[in-house]
Amino acid sequence: MRLDAHGASAASDVEHETFSWRWVRMAILNWNTLLLSLAFFAIITPIYSYSLFLPTIIKSLGNGKYTVVHSQLLTVPPNACAFVTVLLTGYISDRTGVRGPFMLVGITIAIIGYVLLICTGNPHINYAGTFLVAAGIFPCSPLVMGWLANNLAPHYVRATGTGVQIMVANMAAFIATFTYLTKDAPRYITGHAINLGTLGVAFVLVSSMIIYVKVENKRREQGKRDDRLAGGVDQAMLGYRHPSFRYTM
Repeated sequence: MRLDAHGASAASDVEHETFSWRWVRMAILNWNTLLLSLAFFAIITPIYSYSLFLPTIIKSLGNGKYTVVHSQLLTVPPNACAFVTVLLTGYISDRTGVRGPFMLVGITIAIIGYVLLICTGNPHINYAGTFLVAAGIFPCSPLVMGWLANNLAPHYVRATGTGVQIMVANMAAFIATFTYLTKDAPRYITGHAINLGTLGVAFVLVSSMIIYVKVENKRREQGKRDDRLAGGVDQAMLGYRHPSFRYTM
Protein backbone atom coordinates (compact mmCIF):
# COMPACT_ATOMS: atom_id res chain seq x y z
CA MET A 1 0.00 0.00 0.00
CA ARG A 2 2.95 2.30 0.69
CA LEU A 3 4.28 1.67 -2.82
CA ASP A 4 0.84 2.27 -4.33
CA ALA A 5 0.68 5.68 -2.66
CA HIS A 6 3.31 7.04 -5.10
CA GLY A 7 4.24 9.97 -2.88
CA ALA A 8 0.65 10.65 -1.81
CA SER A 9 1.55 10.32 1.86
CA ALA A 10 4.69 11.09 3.81
CA ALA A 11 3.68 8.71 6.63
CA SER A 12 5.64 5.47 6.83
CA ASP A 13 2.42 3.51 7.44
CA VAL A 14 -1.28 4.02 8.03
CA GLU A 15 -0.94 4.14 11.83
CA HIS A 16 1.19 7.28 11.54
CA GLU A 17 -1.36 9.19 9.49
CA THR A 18 -3.52 11.78 11.26
CA PHE A 19 -7.16 12.53 10.56
CA SER A 20 -8.14 15.81 8.93
CA TRP A 21 -11.47 17.01 7.55
CA ARG A 22 -9.45 17.98 4.49
CA TRP A 23 -9.19 14.28 3.68
CA VAL A 24 -12.97 13.96 3.80
CA ARG A 25 -13.45 16.88 1.40
CA MET A 26 -10.81 15.49 -0.93
CA ALA A 27 -12.56 12.12 -0.99
CA ILE A 28 -15.99 13.53 -1.78
CA LEU A 29 -14.97 16.31 -4.18
CA ASN A 30 -13.18 13.97 -6.54
CA TRP A 31 -14.01 12.78 -10.05
CA ASN A 32 -12.96 9.24 -9.16
CA THR A 33 -15.41 9.09 -6.27
CA LEU A 34 -18.24 10.63 -8.26
CA LEU A 35 -17.92 8.59 -11.44
CA LEU A 36 -17.07 5.26 -9.81
CA SER A 37 -19.84 5.61 -7.21
CA LEU A 38 -22.39 6.17 -9.98
CA ALA A 39 -20.85 3.33 -11.98
CA PHE A 40 -21.19 1.02 -8.98
CA PHE A 41 -24.82 2.12 -8.61
CA ALA A 42 -25.48 1.24 -12.27
CA ILE A 43 -23.69 -2.09 -11.94
CA ILE A 44 -25.22 -3.26 -8.70
CA THR A 45 -28.79 -2.64 -9.90
CA PRO A 46 -28.78 -5.76 -12.12
CA ILE A 47 -26.77 -7.65 -9.49
CA TYR A 48 -29.47 -7.06 -6.87
CA SER A 49 -32.28 -8.00 -9.25
CA TYR A 50 -30.57 -11.06 -10.74
CA SER A 51 -31.86 -13.48 -8.11
CA LEU A 52 -35.41 -12.19 -8.56
CA PHE A 53 -35.94 -13.44 -12.12
CA LEU A 54 -33.52 -16.38 -12.34
CA PRO A 55 -35.74 -19.01 -10.59
CA THR A 56 -38.72 -18.07 -12.79
CA ILE A 57 -36.72 -18.52 -16.01
CA ILE A 58 -35.43 -21.88 -14.80
CA LYS A 59 -38.90 -23.03 -13.83
CA SER A 60 -40.07 -22.32 -17.37
CA LEU A 61 -37.44 -24.75 -18.72
CA GLY A 62 -39.53 -27.63 -17.45
CA ASN A 63 -42.81 -26.15 -18.70
CA GLY A 64 -43.96 -25.76 -15.14
CA LYS A 65 -43.04 -29.35 -14.18
CA TYR A 66 -40.00 -28.41 -12.11
CA THR A 67 -40.49 -28.23 -8.38
CA VAL A 68 -39.34 -25.21 -6.42
CA VAL A 69 -36.38 -27.18 -5.11
CA HIS A 70 -35.41 -28.32 -8.63
CA SER A 71 -35.63 -24.77 -9.91
CA GLN A 72 -33.47 -23.47 -7.08
CA LEU A 73 -30.84 -26.15 -7.71
CA LEU A 74 -30.59 -25.09 -11.35
CA THR A 75 -29.67 -21.59 -10.22
CA VAL A 76 -26.33 -23.01 -9.08
CA PRO A 77 -24.61 -23.33 -12.52
CA PRO A 78 -24.99 -19.64 -13.52
CA ASN A 79 -23.82 -18.53 -10.08
CA ALA A 80 -20.95 -21.01 -10.16
CA CYS A 81 -19.95 -19.56 -13.52
CA ALA A 82 -19.98 -16.08 -11.95
CA PHE A 83 -17.87 -17.36 -9.05
CA VAL A 84 -15.17 -18.56 -11.43
CA THR A 85 -15.15 -15.38 -13.52
CA VAL A 86 -14.95 -13.19 -10.40
CA LEU A 87 -11.85 -15.03 -9.18
CA LEU A 88 -10.24 -15.18 -12.62
CA THR A 89 -10.93 -11.55 -13.50
CA GLY A 90 -9.79 -10.32 -10.10
CA TYR A 91 -6.54 -12.26 -10.37
CA ILE A 92 -5.73 -11.03 -13.89
CA SER A 93 -6.75 -7.48 -13.01
CA ASP A 94 -4.39 -7.42 -10.03
CA ARG A 95 -1.55 -8.90 -12.06
CA THR A 96 -1.93 -6.33 -14.84
CA GLY A 97 -2.85 -3.36 -12.63
CA VAL A 98 -5.84 -2.59 -14.84
CA ARG A 99 -9.51 -2.26 -13.81
CA GLY A 100 -11.57 -0.27 -16.31
CA PRO A 101 -10.99 -2.32 -19.50
CA PHE A 102 -11.97 -5.52 -17.70
CA MET A 103 -15.15 -3.82 -16.52
CA LEU A 104 -16.01 -2.79 -20.08
CA VAL A 105 -15.63 -6.41 -21.21
CA GLY A 106 -17.85 -7.63 -18.36
CA ILE A 107 -20.51 -5.00 -18.98
CA THR A 108 -20.58 -5.89 -22.68
CA ILE A 109 -21.03 -9.59 -21.91
CA ALA A 110 -23.87 -8.79 -19.50
CA ILE A 111 -25.53 -6.56 -22.10
CA ILE A 112 -25.48 -9.43 -24.60
CA GLY A 113 -27.10 -11.63 -21.95
CA TYR A 114 -29.94 -9.16 -21.39
CA VAL A 115 -30.46 -8.78 -25.14
CA LEU A 116 -30.98 -12.56 -25.34
CA LEU A 117 -33.45 -12.40 -22.44
CA ILE A 118 -35.45 -9.62 -24.11
CA CYS A 119 -35.41 -10.81 -27.72
CA THR A 120 -36.62 -14.38 -27.30
CA GLY A 121 -39.06 -16.35 -25.21
CA ASN A 122 -37.13 -19.59 -25.71
CA PRO A 123 -36.41 -20.75 -22.14
CA HIS A 124 -33.17 -22.49 -23.11
CA ILE A 125 -31.79 -19.34 -24.75
CA ASN A 126 -32.99 -17.35 -21.76
CA TYR A 127 -31.13 -19.73 -19.47
CA ALA A 128 -27.98 -19.23 -21.54
CA GLY A 129 -28.52 -15.49 -21.21
CA THR A 130 -28.46 -15.76 -17.43
CA PHE A 131 -24.95 -17.26 -17.64
CA LEU A 132 -23.76 -14.27 -19.66
CA VAL A 133 -25.37 -11.80 -17.27
CA ALA A 134 -23.80 -13.47 -14.23
CA ALA A 135 -20.37 -13.96 -15.80
CA GLY A 136 -20.31 -10.38 -17.04
CA ILE A 137 -21.74 -8.32 -14.23
CA PHE A 138 -20.60 -10.00 -11.00
CA PRO A 139 -16.85 -9.44 -11.58
CA CYS A 140 -17.51 -5.72 -12.07
CA SER A 141 -18.48 -5.23 -8.43
CA PRO A 142 -15.07 -6.00 -6.87
CA LEU A 143 -13.32 -4.32 -9.80
CA VAL A 144 -15.09 -0.99 -9.36
CA MET A 145 -14.49 -1.01 -5.61
CA GLY A 146 -10.82 -1.85 -6.04
CA TRP A 147 -10.49 0.79 -8.73
CA LEU A 148 -11.65 3.60 -6.46
CA ALA A 149 -9.47 2.37 -3.59
CA ASN A 150 -6.46 2.41 -5.93
CA ASN A 151 -7.14 5.99 -6.99
CA LEU A 152 -7.63 7.55 -3.55
CA ALA A 153 -4.85 8.29 -1.07
CA PRO A 154 -3.91 8.48 1.71
CA HIS A 155 -5.77 6.17 4.08
CA TYR A 156 -8.48 8.53 5.36
CA VAL A 157 -9.32 9.69 1.84
CA ARG A 158 -9.55 6.09 0.68
CA ALA A 159 -11.72 5.06 3.63
CA THR A 160 -14.11 7.99 3.15
CA GLY A 161 -14.38 7.54 -0.62
CA THR A 162 -15.04 3.82 -0.30
CA GLY A 163 -17.78 4.48 2.24
CA VAL A 164 -19.43 7.04 -0.04
CA GLN A 165 -19.23 4.63 -2.97
CA ILE A 166 -20.94 1.82 -1.06
CA MET A 167 -23.62 4.20 0.25
CA VAL A 168 -24.47 5.43 -3.25
CA ALA A 169 -24.39 1.95 -4.77
CA ASN A 170 -26.69 0.40 -2.19
CA MET A 171 -29.42 2.85 -3.13
CA ALA A 172 -29.81 0.66 -6.22
CA ALA A 173 -31.83 -1.72 -4.06
CA PHE A 174 -34.77 0.68 -4.37
CA ILE A 175 -34.74 0.22 -8.14
CA ALA A 176 -34.03 -3.51 -8.16
CA THR A 177 -36.91 -4.24 -5.79
CA PHE A 178 -39.53 -2.71 -8.10
CA THR A 179 -38.24 -3.71 -11.55
CA TYR A 180 -39.29 -7.38 -11.56
CA LEU A 181 -42.99 -7.46 -10.85
CA THR A 182 -45.23 -10.53 -10.75
CA LYS A 183 -47.43 -9.17 -13.53
CA ASP A 184 -44.44 -9.13 -15.91
CA ALA A 185 -43.58 -12.82 -15.41
CA PRO A 186 -42.20 -14.91 -17.01
CA ARG A 187 -40.50 -12.63 -19.61
CA TYR A 188 -39.87 -9.59 -17.37
CA ILE A 189 -39.24 -7.37 -20.39
CA THR A 190 -39.51 -4.15 -18.37
CA GLY A 191 -37.07 -5.35 -15.73
CA HIS A 192 -34.56 -6.55 -18.31
CA ALA A 193 -34.84 -3.28 -20.24
CA ILE A 194 -34.18 -1.24 -17.09
CA ASN A 195 -31.09 -3.29 -16.30
CA LEU A 196 -29.95 -3.00 -19.89
CA GLY A 197 -30.25 0.77 -19.53
CA THR A 198 -28.24 0.86 -16.30
CA LEU A 199 -25.51 -1.20 -17.94
CA GLY A 200 -25.41 1.29 -20.80
CA VAL A 201 -24.94 4.08 -18.27
CA ALA A 202 -22.21 2.06 -16.54
CA PHE A 203 -20.42 1.57 -19.87
CA VAL A 204 -20.40 5.33 -20.50
CA LEU A 205 -19.22 6.12 -16.94
CA VAL A 206 -16.41 3.56 -17.02
CA SER A 207 -15.29 4.75 -20.46
CA SER A 208 -15.26 8.35 -19.21
CA MET A 209 -13.24 7.29 -16.18
CA ILE A 210 -10.63 5.56 -18.35
CA ILE A 211 -10.26 8.66 -20.52
CA TYR A 212 -9.97 10.94 -17.47
CA VAL A 213 -7.32 8.73 -15.86
CA LYS A 214 -5.24 8.51 -19.03
CA VAL A 215 -5.36 12.28 -19.58
CA GLU A 216 -4.55 13.11 -15.95
CA ASN A 217 -1.65 10.65 -15.76
CA LYS A 218 -0.21 12.06 -18.97
CA ARG A 219 -0.39 15.60 -17.59
CA ARG A 220 1.45 14.52 -14.45
CA GLU A 221 4.12 12.77 -16.50
CA GLN A 222 4.59 15.98 -18.50
CA GLY A 223 5.04 18.00 -15.31
CA LYS A 224 1.80 19.95 -15.70
CA ARG A 225 0.86 19.31 -12.08
CA ASP A 226 4.25 20.23 -10.56
CA ASP A 227 2.90 23.66 -9.63
CA ARG A 228 1.15 21.95 -6.73
CA LEU A 229 4.56 21.63 -5.06
CA ALA A 230 5.32 25.36 -5.26
CA GLY A 231 5.06 27.92 -2.46
CA GLY A 232 6.27 25.69 0.37
CA VAL A 233 3.10 23.59 0.32
CA ASP A 234 2.91 20.70 2.76
CA GLN A 235 3.34 17.74 0.41
CA ALA A 236 2.00 15.36 3.04
CA MET A 237 -1.43 17.00 2.62
CA LEU A 238 -1.61 16.62 -1.16
CA GLY A 239 -2.70 13.00 -1.11
CA TYR A 240 -3.73 11.73 -4.55
CA ARG A 241 -3.16 15.25 -5.92
CA HIS A 242 0.60 14.80 -5.54
CA PRO A 243 2.29 15.01 -8.98
CA SER A 244 4.04 11.70 -8.34
CA PHE A 245 0.76 9.85 -7.75
CA ARG A 246 -0.49 7.84 -10.74
CA TYR A 247 -4.07 6.75 -11.17
CA THR A 248 -4.90 3.13 -11.96
CA MET A 249 -6.67 2.61 -15.26
